[in-house]
Amino acid sequence: MANFRHSVVFRMAAGYGLLLLFSVALISTVFYAATAGLLRRNIDEQLRSTSRHLVEVRDQSGTDALRHEIHSLLTDNQDSDTEIYVLLDAEGHKLIGNLTAWPASATASDELRPQEVERLGRHSSSRLLTHRFPDGMVLLVGRDMRDVRDLEHRTLVALTLGGALALLLAALGSALFHSQLQRSLRTIHATTTEIAAGKLDRRVPVGRSRDEFAMVAQDINAMLEEIERLMDTARSVSNAIAHDLRTPLGRVRAALEQALRSPQRQQRLPEGAQYAIDEIDDLITVLDKLLQIAEAESGVRRQSFEPLPVKPLLDDIVELYQPAAESLSIQLRCTVTGDPQVLADRHLLASVLANLLDNAFKYAGEGARVDVLAAQYGEQVLISVQDDGPGIPEPALSRATERFFRVDASRHQRGNGLGLSIVAAVVAMHRGRLTLQNTSPGLRVDISLPVATLSKP
Repeated sequence: MANFRHSVVFRMAAGYGLLLLFSVALISTVFYAATAGLLRRNIDEQLRSTSRHLVEVRDQSGTDALRHEIHSLLTDNQDSDTEIYVLLDAEGHKLIGNLTAWPASATASDELRPQEVERLGRHSSSRLLTHRFPDGMVLLVGRDMRDVRDLEHRTLVALTLGGALALLLAALGSALFHSQLQRSLRTIHATTTEIAAGKLDRRVPVGRSRDEFAMVAQDINAMLEEIERLMDTARSVSNAIAHDLRTPLGRVRAALEQALRSPQRQQRLPEGAQYAIDEIDDLITVLDKLLQIAEAESGVRRQSFEPLPVKPLLDDIVELYQPAAESLSIQLRCTVTGDPQVLADRHLLASVLANLLDNAFKYAGEGARVDVLAAQYGEQVLISVQDDGPGIPEPALSRATERFFRVDASRHQRGNGLGLSIVAAVVAMHRGRLTLQNTSPGLRVDISLPVATLSKP
Protein backbone atom coordinates (compact mmCIF):
# COMPACT_ATOMS: atom_id res chain seq x y z
CA MET A 1 0.00 0.00 0.00
CA ALA A 2 2.94 2.33 0.69
CA ASN A 3 4.14 1.82 -2.89
CA PHE A 4 0.69 2.78 -4.17
CA ARG A 5 0.64 5.84 -1.95
CA HIS A 6 3.95 7.07 -3.39
CA SER A 7 3.02 6.21 -6.98
CA VAL A 8 2.24 9.16 -9.26
CA VAL A 9 0.23 6.87 -11.50
CA PHE A 10 -1.89 5.70 -8.54
CA ARG A 11 -2.45 9.27 -7.36
CA MET A 12 -3.48 10.37 -10.85
CA ALA A 13 -5.87 7.44 -11.25
CA ALA A 14 -7.33 7.99 -7.78
CA GLY A 15 -7.68 11.69 -8.46
CA TYR A 16 -9.47 10.92 -11.73
CA GLY A 17 -11.88 8.58 -9.92
CA LEU A 18 -12.56 11.02 -7.09
CA LEU A 19 -13.15 13.84 -9.57
CA LEU A 20 -15.66 11.70 -11.43
CA LEU A 21 -17.45 10.76 -8.20
CA PHE A 22 -17.51 14.37 -7.02
CA SER A 23 -18.92 15.47 -10.38
CA VAL A 24 -21.65 12.84 -10.30
CA ALA A 25 -22.52 13.67 -6.67
CA LEU A 26 -22.69 17.38 -7.43
CA ILE A 27 -24.87 16.87 -10.52
CA SER A 28 -27.15 14.48 -8.62
CA THR A 29 -27.52 16.91 -5.71
CA VAL A 30 -28.36 19.78 -8.02
CA PHE A 31 -30.82 17.63 -9.97
CA TYR A 32 -32.54 16.34 -6.83
CA ALA A 33 -32.76 19.77 -5.20
CA ALA A 34 -34.06 21.36 -8.38
CA THR A 35 -36.68 18.63 -9.00
CA ALA A 36 -37.98 18.46 -5.42
CA GLY A 37 -37.89 22.21 -5.03
CA LEU A 38 -39.80 22.78 -8.26
CA LEU A 39 -42.52 20.32 -7.26
CA ARG A 40 -42.94 21.91 -3.82
CA ARG A 41 -42.98 25.43 -5.23
CA ASN A 42 -45.64 24.46 -7.77
CA ILE A 43 -47.77 22.85 -5.03
CA ASP A 44 -47.40 25.86 -2.72
CA GLU A 45 -48.36 28.25 -5.50
CA GLN A 46 -51.38 26.10 -6.38
CA LEU A 47 -52.55 26.02 -2.73
CA ARG A 48 -52.19 29.81 -2.38
CA SER A 49 -54.07 30.38 -5.61
CA THR A 50 -56.90 28.05 -4.56
CA SER A 51 -57.10 29.65 -1.10
CA ARG A 52 -57.32 33.15 -2.59
CA HIS A 53 -60.06 31.99 -4.96
CA LEU A 54 -62.13 30.50 -2.15
CA VAL A 55 -61.69 33.58 0.02
CA GLU A 56 -62.91 35.75 -2.86
CA VAL A 57 -65.95 33.47 -3.34
CA ARG A 58 -66.86 33.81 0.36
CA ASP A 59 -66.31 37.60 0.37
CA GLN A 60 -68.34 38.15 -2.80
CA SER A 61 -71.09 35.49 -2.59
CA GLY A 62 -71.30 34.37 1.02
CA THR A 63 -70.83 31.19 2.98
CA ASP A 64 -73.29 29.08 0.99
CA ALA A 65 -71.49 29.86 -2.22
CA LEU A 66 -68.18 28.91 -0.53
CA ARG A 67 -69.60 25.59 0.64
CA HIS A 68 -70.95 24.93 -2.82
CA GLU A 69 -67.56 25.74 -4.36
CA ILE A 70 -65.73 23.41 -1.93
CA HIS A 71 -68.27 20.67 -2.64
CA SER A 72 -67.66 21.09 -6.36
CA LEU A 73 -63.89 20.79 -5.84
CA LEU A 74 -64.30 17.64 -3.74
CA THR A 75 -66.60 15.95 -6.26
CA ASP A 76 -65.04 16.96 -9.59
CA ASN A 77 -62.83 13.80 -9.64
CA GLN A 78 -59.72 15.94 -10.07
CA ASP A 79 -56.92 15.45 -7.54
CA SER A 80 -59.38 13.54 -5.38
CA ASP A 81 -56.54 11.46 -3.91
CA THR A 82 -54.54 14.46 -2.76
CA GLU A 83 -56.78 17.52 -2.23
CA ILE A 84 -57.74 18.69 1.27
CA TYR A 85 -60.53 21.18 2.03
CA VAL A 86 -62.16 22.00 5.38
CA LEU A 87 -64.52 24.83 6.36
CA LEU A 88 -65.30 25.50 10.06
CA ASP A 89 -67.90 27.89 11.47
CA ALA A 90 -67.13 30.38 14.20
CA GLU A 91 -67.77 27.78 16.92
CA GLY A 92 -65.34 25.30 15.31
CA HIS A 93 -67.95 22.97 13.81
CA LYS A 94 -67.10 21.47 10.42
CA LEU A 95 -69.42 22.72 7.70
CA ILE A 96 -67.78 20.77 4.87
CA GLY A 97 -64.48 19.03 4.19
CA ASN A 98 -62.69 15.73 3.74
CA LEU A 99 -60.57 15.63 6.92
CA THR A 100 -61.68 13.19 9.62
CA ALA A 101 -60.56 15.58 12.33
CA TRP A 102 -59.23 19.09 12.54
CA PRO A 103 -55.44 19.01 13.05
CA ALA A 104 -54.66 20.06 16.58
CA SER A 105 -51.59 22.11 15.58
CA ALA A 106 -53.28 23.99 12.76
CA THR A 107 -53.30 27.76 13.19
CA ALA A 108 -54.83 30.46 11.05
CA SER A 109 -51.53 32.12 10.16
CA ASP A 110 -51.89 32.23 6.37
CA GLU A 111 -48.60 30.32 6.16
CA LEU A 112 -48.00 26.98 4.51
CA ARG A 113 -47.00 24.34 7.03
CA PRO A 114 -46.27 20.62 6.80
CA GLN A 115 -48.60 18.74 9.16
CA GLU A 116 -49.81 15.23 9.92
CA VAL A 117 -53.59 14.88 9.46
CA GLU A 118 -56.31 12.23 9.29
CA ARG A 119 -57.84 12.31 5.84
CA LEU A 120 -60.87 10.05 5.20
CA GLY A 121 -59.77 7.83 8.07
CA ARG A 122 -56.18 7.55 6.79
CA HIS A 123 -53.01 9.10 8.10
CA SER A 124 -51.60 11.70 5.70
CA SER A 125 -48.49 13.90 5.61
CA SER A 126 -49.74 17.10 4.06
CA ARG A 127 -49.04 20.77 3.48
CA LEU A 128 -51.77 23.02 4.85
CA LEU A 129 -52.72 26.67 4.41
CA THR A 130 -55.19 28.08 6.97
CA HIS A 131 -57.20 31.30 6.63
CA ARG A 132 -59.44 32.82 9.34
CA PHE A 133 -62.29 35.09 8.24
CA PRO A 134 -63.21 38.20 10.25
CA ASP A 135 -66.41 36.54 11.57
CA GLY A 136 -64.42 33.59 13.02
CA MET A 137 -64.93 31.07 10.24
CA VAL A 138 -61.80 29.10 9.26
CA LEU A 139 -60.86 27.81 5.82
CA LEU A 140 -58.22 25.10 5.46
CA VAL A 141 -56.74 24.24 2.04
CA GLY A 142 -54.12 21.53 1.74
CA ARG A 143 -52.59 18.73 -0.26
CA ASP A 144 -51.55 15.20 0.55
CA MET A 145 -47.77 14.99 -0.10
CA ARG A 146 -47.56 11.23 -0.20
CA ASP A 147 -47.20 11.04 -4.00
CA VAL A 148 -44.59 13.81 -3.97
CA ARG A 149 -42.60 12.06 -1.25
CA ASP A 150 -42.90 8.83 -3.16
CA LEU A 151 -41.54 10.56 -6.27
CA GLU A 152 -38.71 12.09 -4.23
CA HIS A 153 -37.94 8.68 -2.76
CA ARG A 154 -37.86 7.10 -6.21
CA THR A 155 -35.65 9.91 -7.47
CA LEU A 156 -33.32 9.47 -4.51
CA VAL A 157 -33.14 5.72 -5.07
CA ALA A 158 -32.43 6.26 -8.77
CA LEU A 159 -29.70 8.77 -7.98
CA THR A 160 -28.22 6.41 -5.39
CA LEU A 161 -28.14 3.59 -7.92
CA GLY A 162 -26.63 5.99 -10.42
CA GLY A 163 -24.02 6.98 -7.85
CA ALA A 164 -23.18 3.33 -7.21
CA LEU A 165 -22.87 2.78 -10.96
CA ALA A 166 -20.72 5.91 -11.21
CA LEU A 167 -18.53 4.54 -8.41
CA LEU A 168 -18.12 1.29 -10.32
CA LEU A 169 -17.37 3.14 -13.54
CA ALA A 170 -14.93 5.41 -11.72
CA ALA A 171 -13.14 2.38 -10.31
CA LEU A 172 -13.02 0.71 -13.72
CA GLY A 173 -11.94 3.95 -15.38
CA SER A 174 -9.24 4.52 -12.78
CA ALA A 175 -8.01 0.96 -13.22
CA LEU A 176 -7.95 1.40 -17.01
CA PHE A 177 -6.24 4.77 -16.67
CA HIS A 178 -3.72 3.25 -14.25
CA SER A 179 -3.01 0.29 -16.53
CA GLN A 180 -2.51 2.51 -19.60
CA LEU A 181 -0.12 4.80 -17.77
CA GLN A 182 1.71 1.85 -16.26
CA ARG A 183 2.05 0.19 -19.67
CA SER A 184 3.54 3.32 -21.23
CA LEU A 185 5.82 4.00 -18.27
CA ARG A 186 6.82 0.32 -18.03
CA THR A 187 8.02 0.45 -21.64
CA ILE A 188 10.11 3.54 -20.94
CA HIS A 189 11.43 2.02 -17.70
CA ALA A 190 12.40 -1.23 -19.43
CA THR A 191 14.28 0.69 -22.13
CA THR A 192 16.12 2.95 -19.67
CA THR A 193 17.03 -0.08 -17.55
CA GLU A 194 18.63 -1.76 -20.57
CA ILE A 195 20.46 1.45 -21.42
CA ALA A 196 21.72 1.72 -17.83
CA ALA A 197 23.04 -1.82 -18.25
CA GLY A 198 25.18 -0.63 -21.16
CA LYS A 199 22.96 -1.28 -24.19
CA LEU A 200 23.15 2.23 -25.63
CA ASP A 201 21.52 1.20 -28.91
CA ARG A 202 18.12 0.57 -27.23
CA ARG A 203 15.27 2.98 -28.02
CA VAL A 204 11.78 3.53 -26.58
CA PRO A 205 9.14 2.06 -28.93
CA VAL A 206 6.97 4.86 -30.31
CA GLY A 207 4.36 2.93 -32.28
CA ARG A 208 1.63 4.65 -34.27
CA SER A 209 0.26 6.72 -31.41
CA ARG A 210 0.69 10.49 -31.46
CA ASP A 211 -0.19 11.14 -27.82
CA GLU A 212 1.94 12.81 -25.17
CA PHE A 213 3.74 9.57 -24.33
CA ALA A 214 4.75 9.22 -27.99
CA MET A 215 6.16 12.76 -27.86
CA VAL A 216 8.06 11.93 -24.65
CA ALA A 217 9.36 8.72 -26.26
CA GLN A 218 10.56 10.67 -29.30
CA ASP A 219 12.31 13.21 -27.07
CA ILE A 220 13.94 10.41 -25.05
CA ASN A 221 15.06 8.67 -28.23
CA ALA A 222 16.53 11.92 -29.56
CA MET A 223 18.34 12.40 -26.26
CA LEU A 224 19.61 8.81 -26.37
CA GLU A 225 20.88 9.24 -29.91
CA GLU A 226 22.75 12.37 -28.85
CA ILE A 227 24.16 10.57 -25.80
CA GLU A 228 25.26 7.65 -27.97
CA ARG A 229 26.85 10.06 -30.42
CA LEU A 230 28.70 11.83 -27.60
CA MET A 231 29.80 8.50 -26.14
CA ASP A 232 31.11 7.38 -29.53
CA THR A 233 32.86 10.72 -29.91
CA ALA A 234 34.38 10.43 -26.43
CA ARG A 235 35.48 6.89 -27.20
CA SER A 236 37.02 7.97 -30.50
CA VAL A 237 38.71 10.94 -28.83
CA SER A 238 40.10 8.71 -26.08
CA ASN A 239 41.45 6.27 -28.64
CA ALA A 240 42.89 9.10 -30.73
CA ILE A 241 44.50 10.71 -27.69
CA ALA A 242 46.01 7.40 -26.65
CA HIS A 243 47.28 6.80 -30.17
CA ASP A 244 48.49 10.31 -31.01
CA LEU A 245 50.08 11.02 -27.63
CA ARG A 246 51.72 7.67 -27.15
CA THR A 247 54.01 8.09 -30.14
CA PRO A 248 55.55 11.45 -29.14
CA LEU A 249 55.85 10.34 -25.51
CA GLY A 250 57.60 7.21 -26.71
CA ARG A 251 59.96 9.29 -28.82
CA VAL A 252 60.71 11.55 -25.87
CA ARG A 253 61.49 8.57 -23.64
CA ALA A 254 63.61 6.91 -26.28
CA ALA A 255 65.59 10.10 -26.93
CA LEU A 256 66.24 10.71 -23.24
CA GLU A 257 67.18 7.08 -22.61
CA GLN A 258 69.51 7.07 -25.59
CA ALA A 259 71.12 10.27 -24.38
CA LEU A 260 71.65 8.82 -20.90
CA ARG A 261 73.19 5.58 -22.23
CA SER A 262 75.33 7.20 -24.91
CA PRO A 263 79.10 7.28 -24.39
CA GLN A 264 78.94 10.96 -25.35
CA ARG A 265 76.48 11.53 -22.54
CA GLN A 266 77.54 15.10 -21.79
CA GLN A 267 77.11 16.14 -25.42
CA ARG A 268 73.90 14.17 -26.11
CA LEU A 269 71.96 15.23 -22.96
CA PRO A 270 71.40 18.86 -24.06
CA GLU A 271 70.21 17.70 -27.48
CA GLY A 272 67.90 15.09 -25.94
CA ALA A 273 66.53 17.62 -23.45
CA GLN A 274 65.81 20.15 -26.22
CA TYR A 275 64.11 17.47 -28.28
CA ALA A 276 61.98 16.46 -25.26
CA ILE A 277 61.04 20.11 -24.66
CA ASP A 278 59.95 20.51 -28.29
CA GLU A 279 57.86 17.37 -28.19
CA ILE A 280 56.29 18.35 -24.84
CA ASP A 281 55.47 21.80 -26.28
CA ASP A 282 53.62 20.04 -29.09
CA LEU A 283 51.71 17.99 -26.52
CA ILE A 284 50.81 21.15 -24.58
CA THR A 285 49.55 22.69 -27.82
CA VAL A 286 47.28 19.67 -28.35
CA LEU A 287 45.95 19.89 -24.80
CA ASP A 288 45.37 23.63 -25.17
CA LYS A 289 43.32 22.99 -28.29
CA LEU A 290 41.31 20.35 -26.49
CA LEU A 291 40.64 22.88 -23.73
CA GLN A 292 39.56 25.43 -26.34
CA ILE A 293 37.07 22.94 -27.75
CA ALA A 294 35.71 22.15 -24.28
CA GLU A 295 35.39 25.86 -23.47
CA ALA A 296 33.59 26.54 -26.75
CA GLU A 297 31.21 23.62 -26.30
CA SER A 298 30.37 24.72 -22.75
CA GLY A 299 29.39 28.21 -23.98
CA VAL A 300 31.06 29.96 -21.05
CA ARG A 301 32.21 32.87 -23.24
CA ARG A 302 28.83 33.83 -24.69
CA GLN A 303 28.63 36.70 -22.21
CA SER A 304 31.44 38.43 -24.14
CA PHE A 305 29.49 38.47 -27.42
CA GLU A 306 28.85 41.85 -29.02
CA PRO A 307 27.69 43.17 -32.41
CA LEU A 308 30.70 42.75 -34.69
CA PRO A 309 31.19 44.13 -38.24
CA VAL A 310 32.55 41.33 -40.42
CA LYS A 311 34.50 43.40 -42.96
CA PRO A 312 37.11 44.93 -40.58
CA LEU A 313 37.72 41.51 -39.02
CA LEU A 314 38.27 39.82 -42.40
CA ASP A 315 40.50 42.66 -43.57
CA ASP A 316 42.69 42.26 -40.47
CA ILE A 317 42.93 38.46 -40.87
CA VAL A 318 43.75 38.67 -44.59
CA GLU A 319 46.35 41.37 -43.96
CA LEU A 320 47.90 39.16 -41.25
CA TYR A 321 48.12 36.15 -43.61
CA GLN A 322 49.15 38.07 -46.73
CA PRO A 323 52.92 37.70 -46.13
CA ALA A 324 52.56 33.94 -45.66
CA ALA A 325 50.48 33.77 -48.83
CA GLU A 326 53.08 35.67 -50.83
CA SER A 327 55.84 33.41 -49.58
CA LEU A 328 53.89 30.41 -50.89
CA SER A 329 52.81 32.19 -54.09
CA ILE A 330 49.17 31.83 -52.96
CA GLN A 331 46.59 34.30 -54.29
CA LEU A 332 44.67 35.41 -51.19
CA ARG A 333 41.61 37.54 -51.91
CA CYS A 334 38.86 38.91 -49.69
CA THR A 335 35.42 40.01 -50.93
CA VAL A 336 32.76 41.39 -48.58
CA THR A 337 29.36 42.35 -49.97
CA GLY A 338 27.61 45.12 -48.05
CA ASP A 339 28.24 45.63 -44.34
CA PRO A 340 27.25 42.35 -42.62
CA GLN A 341 27.32 42.26 -38.83
CA VAL A 342 27.14 39.32 -36.42
CA LEU A 343 26.81 38.86 -32.66
CA ALA A 344 30.12 37.23 -31.79
CA ASP A 345 33.32 37.14 -29.77
CA ARG A 346 35.95 38.83 -31.96
CA HIS A 347 38.86 36.68 -30.73
CA LEU A 348 36.98 33.39 -31.16
CA LEU A 349 35.77 34.27 -34.65
CA ALA A 350 39.29 35.40 -35.57
CA SER A 351 40.70 32.06 -34.37
CA VAL A 352 38.12 30.25 -36.55
CA LEU A 353 39.18 32.19 -39.65
CA ALA A 354 42.84 31.66 -38.79
CA ASN A 355 42.29 27.89 -38.54
CA LEU A 356 40.51 27.81 -41.89
CA LEU A 357 43.25 29.83 -43.61
CA ASP A 358 45.95 27.62 -42.03
CA ASN A 359 44.24 24.54 -43.43
CA ALA A 360 43.75 26.15 -46.83
CA PHE A 361 47.43 27.13 -47.06
CA LYS A 362 48.62 23.75 -45.77
CA TYR A 363 46.53 21.49 -48.02
CA ALA A 364 46.09 23.63 -51.14
CA GLY A 365 49.85 24.11 -51.37
CA GLU A 366 52.03 26.57 -53.31
CA GLY A 367 50.51 28.50 -56.18
CA ALA A 368 46.94 27.91 -54.96
CA ARG A 369 44.12 30.44 -54.83
CA VAL A 370 42.25 31.12 -51.59
CA ASP A 371 39.13 33.28 -51.51
CA VAL A 372 37.50 34.68 -48.38
CA LEU A 373 33.89 35.77 -48.99
CA ALA A 374 31.22 37.33 -46.79
CA ALA A 375 27.67 38.48 -47.46
CA GLN A 376 24.32 38.80 -45.74
CA TYR A 377 21.38 36.65 -46.85
CA GLY A 378 18.19 37.50 -45.01
CA GLU A 379 18.73 36.90 -41.28
CA GLN A 380 22.03 35.05 -41.79
CA VAL A 381 25.58 36.15 -42.57
CA LEU A 382 27.56 33.71 -44.70
CA ILE A 383 31.36 33.65 -44.38
CA SER A 384 33.17 31.33 -46.80
CA VAL A 385 36.78 30.20 -47.21
CA GLN A 386 37.41 28.46 -50.53
CA ASP A 387 40.58 27.05 -52.06
CA ASP A 388 41.40 25.16 -55.26
CA GLY A 389 43.38 22.37 -53.61
CA PRO A 390 42.65 18.61 -53.54
CA GLY A 391 39.72 18.94 -51.12
CA ILE A 392 38.60 16.13 -48.82
CA PRO A 393 37.55 12.68 -50.07
CA GLU A 394 33.75 12.37 -49.97
CA PRO A 395 33.71 9.38 -47.54
CA ALA A 396 35.76 11.43 -45.04
CA LEU A 397 33.88 14.71 -45.50
CA SER A 398 31.27 13.93 -42.81
CA ARG A 399 33.97 13.09 -40.25
CA ALA A 400 36.22 16.07 -40.92
CA THR A 401 35.15 17.90 -37.73
CA GLU A 402 35.79 14.94 -35.43
CA ARG A 403 38.64 15.38 -32.98
CA PHE A 404 42.01 13.92 -34.11
CA PHE A 405 40.47 12.79 -37.40
CA ARG A 406 42.89 13.10 -40.29
CA VAL A 407 42.68 11.92 -43.86
CA ASP A 408 45.27 9.24 -44.58
CA ALA A 409 46.87 11.36 -47.32
CA SER A 410 47.58 14.18 -44.84
CA ARG A 411 49.02 12.16 -41.98
CA HIS A 412 52.59 12.86 -43.12
CA GLN A 413 52.04 16.59 -42.57
CA ARG A 414 52.33 18.30 -39.22
CA GLY A 415 49.08 18.64 -37.33
CA ASN A 416 46.86 16.91 -34.85
CA GLY A 417 43.40 16.91 -36.46
CA LEU A 418 41.90 19.43 -34.04
CA GLY A 419 41.61 22.54 -36.23
CA LEU A 420 38.19 21.85 -37.72
CA SER A 421 36.99 20.51 -34.37
CA ILE A 422 37.71 23.89 -32.81
CA VAL A 423 35.99 25.63 -35.73
CA ALA A 424 32.87 23.46 -35.35
CA ALA A 425 32.70 24.03 -31.58
CA VAL A 426 33.07 27.82 -31.86
CA VAL A 427 30.50 28.03 -34.67
CA ALA A 428 28.03 25.98 -32.62
CA MET A 429 28.58 28.29 -29.64
CA HIS A 430 27.66 31.22 -31.91
CA ARG A 431 24.38 29.44 -32.83
CA GLY A 432 25.73 29.06 -36.36
CA ARG A 433 26.07 26.30 -38.91
CA LEU A 434 29.26 24.88 -40.43
CA THR A 435 29.18 23.31 -43.90
CA LEU A 436 32.01 21.66 -45.84
CA GLN A 437 31.73 20.79 -49.52
CA ASN A 438 34.09 19.79 -52.28
CA THR A 439 34.07 22.18 -55.23
CA SER A 440 36.23 20.07 -57.59
CA PRO A 441 38.81 21.36 -57.37
CA GLY A 442 39.15 22.56 -53.84
CA LEU A 443 37.19 22.73 -50.63
CA ARG A 444 34.63 25.33 -49.60
CA VAL A 445 33.94 25.94 -45.91
CA ASP A 446 30.77 27.94 -45.18
CA ILE A 447 29.97 29.49 -41.80
CA SER A 448 26.43 30.77 -41.39
CA LEU A 449 25.87 33.09 -38.40
CA PRO A 450 22.79 35.04 -37.18
CA VAL A 451 22.66 38.71 -38.09
CA ALA A 452 23.24 41.32 -35.37
CA THR A 453 22.59 45.06 -35.42
CA LEU A 454 25.20 47.45 -34.11
CA SER A 455 24.01 49.42 -31.12
CA LYS A 456 24.03 53.18 -31.59
CA PRO A 457 25.80 55.39 -29.03
